[in-house]
Amino acid sequence: KGESRQVWYYHTDVTGTPQEVTAADGTLVWAGYIRGFGENAADISNSGAYFHQPLRLPGQYFDDETGLHYNLFRYYAPECGRFVSQDPIGLRGGLNLYQYAPNPLSWVDPWGLAGSRLPRSNGYWDGSPGESNWHSNNPSVNAITGGEPISFSGGRPDFSPWSKGSITFNEGVLNGSQNDFTEVYKSIAKEMNITPTAAKNLLSEKGLTPHHLSVTEIILVPSDLHGNVPHIGSASDMRNSSRC
Repeated sequence: KGESRQVWYYHTDVTGTPQEVTAADGTLVWAGYIRGFGENAADISNSGAYFHQPLRLPGQYFDDETGLHYNLFRYYAPECGRFVSQDPIGLRGGLNLYQYAPNPLSWVDPWGLAGSRLPRSNGYWDGSPGESNWHSNNPSVNAITGGEPISFSGGRPDFSPWSKGSITFNEGVLNGSQNDFTEVYKSIAKEMNITPTAAKNLLSEKGLTPHHLSVTEIILVPSDLHGNVPHIGSASDMRNSSRC
């Protein structure tokens, strides 16, 4: 109360990592050179005064005392690109218990648990990457979506608005492996009284790809959509879970 309020605008890269901060009038107050795995190599301020900007990779907050990044469930060491403690969810987060993400240019791990693969080019996010809508500029994608954005939650896309069919399996049948495709072909073959090979060829002719909506349901999504929007989903969750 009684103090003047100031508004700062953050400018980020496609993963949500801050690159610049400007004042309400557009003046650059902070710029950082944040390396691939989150190490801040330089702080630049046009005002000549220190501007405290603690945000680093998505979900990370710089701790001045330790030099580490607070990443909710554990701390992260940017110099070596690894967490300082094992993943609390074990192998469900991947085989390397200390790894941040396979590729920080397209994957994020805002909770310090498991990385998410997100689209980073040919489009833009209208909010936090992985927790908002992805607006694709890819003509092949927009031919399917009609230019509508693709909703993401928890780093997972919702392709269901463009689904051309769904198949529900008993729990335990699907495991996120290539064998799931065999189960899809067998199910379609039984329904249409054709061979599994014919079912596989039919999906290819129609340009459809099986996508794991959950651990028991697979939807048939246009291949031009599925193949041009980087993502993870229930398939990768099941693969990681089976390693535990």
